[in-house]
Amino acid sequence: MKTKLFFASLLLITVFTSCKKDAVKEEVKPIEIETKKNNFQVTLTAIVKEDDNFQLYYSQDAYEVPYKEENSVWTAVKANSNQQDIVFNLPEDAIPNYIRIDLGTNENQKEIIIKNFKMNYYSKSFEAKDSLFFNYFLPNDCVKIVDKKNAILQNIKTKEGKYDPLFYSEKALYDQIQLIVK
Repeated sequence: MKTKLFFASLLLITVFTSCKKDAVKEEVKPIEIETKKNNFQVTLTAIVKEDDNFQLYYSQDAYEVPYKEENSVWTAVKANSNQQDIVFNLPEDAIPNYIRIDLGTNENQKEIIIKNFKMNYYSKSFEAKDSLFFNYFLPNDCVKIVDKKNAILQNIKTKEGKYDPLFYSEKALYDQIQLIVK
């Protein structure tokens, strides 16, 4: 009797163990190849002492004037007495030739101090620290450069009452963009 019980138990253990192995079959997933997204990124590191919204326009072909709203990216900027990164992520596959940086809509904005300008594209990048920013950008009449050496500027209204502080990129920046996208 003990022998029959032993063999019956052994048979049940074998059946349940083999069933369990069938149920726990390893699921084989196809290997997914991760494709890198083409994301051109512009980062302006600055001290901005009042809340604001900055906008970056980009042209993908020739120098477009005026810039088109659909070719722009907005980013909110929170007041901070320390430097902060203001990041603009361009849409996938958007490669700029020229860019324009609008320095906000807040007419009560205090002085802005530019600490760094950086462009990233895949593993390549370009930087212009402090006053070197002015080698690549020209201000419009709503930007007063208070101290060029220390890259301090003030947004102002024109005599006509227009408030639209911005910087246009120069050919020198176009050349740098071409170097990092190739």
